[in-house]
Amino acid sequence: MDNKLKVRQVLMVEDTASVAALYKSYLNPLGLDVKIVGTGAEALAAMKDSVPELVLLDLRLPDMTGMTVLEQVRKQHPKLPVVIMTAHGSIDVAVEAMRFGAKDFLIKPCEADRLRITVNNALKNDKNDNTAMSVTQGAQYQGFIGTSLPMQAVYRVIESAASSKATVFITGESGTGKEVCAEAVHAASPRANNAFVALNCAAIPKELIESELFGHVKGAFTGALTERQGAVELANKGTLFLDELCEMDLELQSKLLRFIQTGTFQKVGSSITSSVDVRFVCATNRNPWEEVKQGRFREDLYYRLHVIPISLPPLRDRSDDVLEIAHALLGHISVEEGKRFSRFSPEVIERFRQHSWPGNVRELQNVIRNIVVLNDGEEVLIQMLPFSLKQVSGVEIASVNPVSTSSLPEPGTVIHALDSLSVVSPSQIEPLWKVEKRTIQSAIAACDGNIPRAAGLLEVSPSTIYRKLQAWQEAESSQREKE
Repeated sequence: MDNKLKVRQVLMVEDTASVAALYKSYLNPLGLDVKIVGTGAEALAAMKDSVPELVLLDLRLPDMTGMTVLEQVRKQHPKLPVVIMTAHGSIDVAVEAMRFGAKDFLIKPCEADRLRITVNNALKNDKNDNTAMSVTQGAQYQGFIGTSLPMQAVYRVIESAASSKATVFITGESGTGKEVCAEAVHAASPRANNAFVALNCAAIPKELIESELFGHVKGAFTGALTERQGAVELANKGTLFLDELCEMDLELQSKLLRFIQTGTFQKVGSSITSSVDVRFVCATNRNPWEEVKQGRFREDLYYRLHVIPISLPPLRDRSDDVLEIAHALLGHISVEEGKRFSRFSPEVIERFRQHSWPGNVRELQNVIRNIVVLNDGEEVLIQMLPFSLKQVSGVEIASVNPVSTSSLPEPGTVIHALDSLSVVSPSQIEPLWKVEKRTIQSAIAACDGNIPRAAGLLEVSPSTIYRKLQAWQEAESSQREKE
């Protein structure tokens, strides 16, 4: 009888009382016993008295960081599920938290349904459910392929942002899938049954882009033989995707700002004002704030559009996603071209892992199509790779004459390259991975364990360091098992 009446206990660590009360009300339909505390110290003390079945943990607390609380919880209760709650600007930290044992994360402010779904998933007792986040039970999500943690974070932001009308601003290198991301936001939104209109601001001549955006009336300019609807009108009740937004002329930026503020516009050559209901998604492969500082992008427009940022990780930071994407592309393109390819040789897989993929997914797609079109067989062999992948990589070249760095300067000092390289004997040469590992560990130590700061000093992405740390840890574990 007691077991049937047992109420599942949840500890919510949230220092803003109004937010905590709202989220607790969201969870009332689940019949949970939700206890609220406002500091990390109170949370740790509460768990000494009674261990809950789930912890909802805010990353920003008045007395300590959520990461510190998570670390203590993991030491004392290794299997206790913890769901991180974070604002949009702290997604990198949330991904770091998942690497260190968090079950999932929520982006604040979150809606009732999303909170309830996340809590239900975290409380599941299914031992076979090893998926860190509920949004990707398989390897595909809304046109994306891959289950790496950086992409899991992207999927979660898309889910959280989709139901809102708030503008999404996508950044990322060329070929990372910014339009795929925009389409995913649209497909997951209530506007999914209406139009998705994409406008590439870099592909349209300066003198025509206003007409493409707002439309024109007959006779508005030479060649305007008929009246034409613009992208904003075509996207009414749907989503307007402005790709390469930072390429837009400053004068048109002011008109776009006015349209965003009022929801009204005038066609080129017309004095009639029209209104539409449009959800904006923007993208650029540049740093938008740097464009503002350089005077190429309006600051007021930046703040209007940069509401929910999504940063797409480059392919080199996405772990084994490259292999999942490569296999999916191989199957699709082989069918399309009427070929028999179904797998990659181990040598090709290793080369794919080593390659830095500067062109990201677009480059990988071109490589696979090149292979399929120019060759035949069931297995992709190393000799079938295009010349760009047959070349010796920079990593392999560097390993011939590595630079040994035994220590790093204090945090805040500028790190300079060595002025000269001393001649060494072959016996003094170290494997590059050892030099790299020592340099990264020294940087983390110099920054008191702050990995994002260490990544900044080393001029790499934090996700690159996390990936390497995880790989070294797995290698050491494997070596211990062998011994």
